[in-house]
Amino acid sequence: MAKRGKNPDSWRVGKLEQLFRHTGLFLWSLRGSKPNAIITGYSDHWRGSASKGSQIMTSGSSWRVSSDGFDDFEWLRDLRTFGGSQARSRARSLITNWLKVNGRWNAKSWQPDIMGQRLANLVFCYDWYGSSADETFQQQISDSIGLQARCLAIDWKRLYDRDARVGALRGLIIAEAALGAEASDLDNLMEFLVPLIDGMIHADGGHKSRMPNRHLAIMRDLIEIRNSGIANQLEQLAWLDTTIAKMGAICRMWRHADGQFARFNGAGLSDPEIIEETLARAGQKGKLLQQAPYSGFLRFSSGRSTVIMDVGQPAEHADVAGLGTLGFEFAVGQNLLVINPGQITGDVNLQRLLSSTKAHSTLTLDGQNSSDFAAGRLAKISDVEMGPAEGGLLAIASHNGYETSHGIIHHRKLYLSTGGGNLRGADRLEYSGAPGEIARMAIIRFHLHPRVTVAMLRDQRVLIKIRGNRAGWVFRSSASVALDTSLFFDIDGRKNCQQIVISVPLADIRSIGAVDVKWAFQRNEPL
Repeated sequence: MAKRGKNPDSWRVGKLEQLFRHTGLFLWSLRGSKPNAIITGYSDHWRGSASKGSQIMTSGSSWRVSSDGFDDFEWLRDLRTFGGSQARSRARSLITNWLKVNGRWNAKSWQPDIMGQRLANLVFCYDWYGSSADETFQQQISDSIGLQARCLAIDWKRLYDRDARVGALRGLIIAEAALGAEASDLDNLMEFLVPLIDGMIHADGGHKSRMPNRHLAIMRDLIEIRNSGIANQLEQLAWLDTTIAKMGAICRMWRHADGQFARFNGAGLSDPEIIEETLARAGQKGKLLQQAPYSGFLRFSSGRSTVIMDVGQPAEHADVAGLGTLGFEFAVGQNLLVINPGQITGDVNLQRLLSSTKAHSTLTLDGQNSSDFAAGRLAKISDVEMGPAEGGLLAIASHNGYETSHGIIHHRKLYLSTGGGNLRGADRLEYSGAPGEIARMAIIRFHLHPRVTVAMLRDQRVLIKIRGNRAGWVFRSSASVALDTSLFFDIDGRKNCQQIVISVPLADIRSIGAVDVKWAFQRNEPL
């Protein structure tokens, strides 16, 4: 799962105030009127990584306080999961060294969202590293948490990003509860949190960015607040339960049988173990959601086959633009067949490529994205329907992303037969009469999972084999078919894969009005 990282541009503190904060007077202003004391008994919700804990233990002095990602204190969970008294001693030593270096305010390590993570981790892991420590260490930790919490109460509103504000508030609420705050004080903090969350979550529970990794991070923040035990003191307990349940339903809708999210808008960065851990803590499974009308996703299954489809309007200004409109993923049991490779990456050029429409299993027109935010062109969705059809299930949707550029509407139908052995599709490009560029060529892509191998047959069909499966599949289309290379990204990194490409000439579309292309993935049972 991607962490909230340090970003110097994510908040601002004026130069004069920075000078004041580096003085002892600022620290004095943060001291409370009574001694700080941590209330113990806060059970942690999340497991760390034993392998990461082992790396910390064996790296010696080379793993220092200045290590990247140190300030959020996520490593406490890794050491705890590694286990043993030596790991506990190492944790205390690292905390002590951090306090020596960062005991006074500085803009980097006291960044509000990072501080929120750190405070929550210090509280939730306290029974492991702190309860058996000497009184001097315990008081040092209590005093530091008190200072940081009071600073965070001042600074969380300075964060520009709303997700980061939620993370900071989560840490503040948990720290204040651990310091013995009154229920009314916690309710006051929740009064800030509730409208913040309601403003970033659709009515059906999906994060408005439509990015599963951001959705999951916010959901985990809410679970920490609710399941920490302090929620019983809060007036907003029912709101927490309802919001977590709705967000959990969206997570389950996105998830394939292998435990991973369908790869829309950066989802490949979400670790399946963390997804499972989060959903287990969320509870309230309920019936699997088939349509999220506000978030814009469909899910339908038959037999062992499942299709997850993007039928939502892209979120403007998202970190990863939702340019895969009407794209889909197709899984057979735990095996992914058709996927979307587009993911988040630190490489700006690669990010642009992986966010593009051609990096999704959908249709592109003359190499252009289905939405262009800079040009004010946004693919609006219409005519979304899903339900039973003769012999199977049918999903229908349209978008007008190419209308202002080419005067063309894209309609897509997906039909999954009963038993899941046949996925048929129909893409229709309709000329609306609007002015724009004269369309030349549409390309329909089906990116395939790295475990899938393909071979062209003489009659333009494609033979498909999923590694480890006895049954193969055959792809056919009413238009010209070719094979090409592709990329796939997940938490294990970059992998090579292939894609099926359909080319659709459009030179006559203005005179004939519409062009239709049909295609199908059909299971080829072994003899």
